[in-house]
This record gives sequence, C-alpha cells and structure tokens, in this order.
Amino acid sequence: MTWTALFKQELNTLFTNPAVVFTVFGGIIIYSLLYPLPYENQLPRELRVAVVDHDNSQESRTFVRMLDATPQLSVAMRLGTETESSAQIADGNIEGVVVIPQHFYRDLLMGKSPVISVGGDASFFLTYSTIAEGVVNAGNTLGASVKTTRAMMQDTSMEAATKQVTPFSLNLVPVYNPTTGYGNYVVPGVFILILQQTLLIASGMLASANPHNGAKNLIARTCILTAIYSVMAMYYLGASLEVNGVNRLAEPVNLIIIMMPFLLATIGLGTVVGKCLSRSEIITLTVLLSSMPLLFTSGFVWPSSELPVWLNTLAQFAPSTPAIQATIQLNQMGATLHSQLGHLSQLWLLTLVFGAIAMLAKPKNTPN
Repeated sequence: MTWTALFKQELNTLFTNPAVVFTVFGGIIIYSLLYPLPYENQLPRELRVAVVDHDNSQESRTFVRMLDATPQLSVAMRLGTETESSAQIADGNIEGVVVIPQHFYRDLLMGKSPVISVGGDASFFLTYSTIAEGVVNAGNTLGASVKTTRAMMQDTSMEAATKQVTPFSLNLVPVYNPTTGYGNYVVPGVFILILQQTLLIASGMLASANPHNGAKNLIARTCILTAIYSVMAMYYLGASLEVNGVNRLAEPVNLIIIMMPFLLATIGLGTVVGKCLSRSEIITLTVLLSSMPLLFTSGFVWPSSELPVWLNTLAQFAPSTPAIQATIQLNQMGATLHSQLGHLSQLWLLTLVFGAIAMLAKPKNTPN
C-alpha cells in the first residue's frame, strides 16, 4: 500500500470514529473554555465573615470597620456567640468568623496584645488563608495606629512615631505570577496535562481499532496526530493563555522544540496502551483515572523534591512531567532553551522508548 493510501486510511479511521473526533476536537475546545472559568477572578475577594464582638468598645468597632475595608473581607453579619457561626458556615451564609475578645480596648491601651480568634472552613485552604490575611492586615493597621498615638502622647512627632512603628517599608514584588492568582499558577500546567490525556485516549483508541496494522500505519497515524495536536498546542500555549490573562514569555520556536518530542512520546505511549487494552472504554477510563496522580506528581502542584523517591521516579515516565516543567519555565518564567536541555533529552528518550515498544508490541490476545 502506498503512503498516500495509508494516510487516507488513517484519516478515514480517525474521522469516522465519533469518540476519537469528540476527544480530539470537542475535548480540547471544551476544556480550554471551561477549565479556566472557576479561576477567572484569580484570587478570592470580599469573603463574607461574621464578627463576634465581646468588647463592644469604640476601638473594637473601629477594628470591625477596618476588617470590612480590606479587599479580602466583607463583614456580612454580627453574632452574639461563636457557636452561632457554625450553622452559618455550614449553610454557606459566611466563609468565616472573627472573634474580638473582651477587654480588647483595655489591652491595647495597656500595651498588651489581644488575641483575635479566626475561624473558617480550612478544607478550602485558599479561602481560609485569605480570611486570615485580611484579619492580619487589619490588625497590623490598627496596632500601628495605636502605637503611633501613644508615642505622640509622649511628645514624639508624628514622623518619628511612624518610623518607630514601621522602621522599614516592605516592597513585595511577585515573581513569575504578577497577580499572585490561582489561575496563573494552575492553568498552564493543567493545559499540558489535558493535551497529553486527550492525545493518549485518541492514539489508544486508534491503535485498538486496528491492532494488526504495521509500522507504516503507525508512522502515518503519528504524523496525522502530531499535525493536529501541533495546532492544538499552539492554541493552548498561545491564544488560550492570552485570553485568560496568563503571561507568555517564550519564543514560539522554543515551545515547538519542546512540544514535538512531547507529542511523539505521548502518541507512542497511547499506542502501547491501545495494544494492551483492546476496549476503547477501558482505555478512556484508564487514562482518566491516571489524570489526578499525574497532576500531583508533575512537580508544579507539589515540589518533586518533597515526593517519595519511588513516586517521583515513576512520574518521570509520563511525558507530561518534563513537558510541564519545561513549558512553565520557558513560557511563564522566561527561562532559556539551553536551561531545558535536561527536560528535552528526557522527552526524546521517552519518544524512543515508547516508539520502539509501540512498534514491537503485539496486540493483546494475538498469537505469536
């Protein structure tokens, strides 16, 4: 069979398989639109909190107003006791509670540090930490105001009193994530994983549909899928990140150099999976079940150095692991291509290994 006939055959196999077409085209487009939506606001803001004020003094009321003025918090209600907040949090009316102790004002005047209690649902860690951040900011502002006032009462000028309270100013400059937003942090890495998982499913389904095809069919199929996913990768790493406000620093040619072995290795691995698992629904289920483990062992959600050695070693056999690290460092951190030679070499090694296995592996239940 000529190469032209082989390409036509593989194209026909791809486009006449509804599951593959939906996975390749529908899945990629749908994921790119839906996945970033929850992180559109980047950071939680105006989280609703209840206040329990046991002091009910002028200074405690000032503190409550400061809490409400922070960008992190919105004082939604005032409660009489801490126990009332449990039902409000459970019902979703508030995200947290701030408890101002009795003698709050007196302790401030005496130079003591009153203890402000903060409660919230820590299962939403980003929400909980934002509530704590808002309370700390308001507390620092109020504490600085009280200390400045006390110093001025001792005939210290306002400028000197302010310097005593804040002897230095802190200029925080976030690196690589200017908004410190969750979307900028998680979307680029997950996009690479989406490309891998959909490509694994597509190549696995095509391999299982024609398990006895030879090396030429595999080459033709690889060329077709690589061409299609090259366009998808450009969309994910370019236009889609741009629309979602994620910074892009890499030169397109550098991303192409990384993505080429990534796509080839993924197609090879998908072909191996397709030959080992003959039923398409089992292929889909297996790939989907592997998504979360691959995400959390890829090194950007949790540092690779903190993973068990055996788990980190196992994760290196997934093309997404070096690809995620390389693309994030190139596109979001502005690294040079030379600094990614290790990841690039790993991807090409995986390409050779999975490609060789895909060529030599016999389909399941096929006699020798």
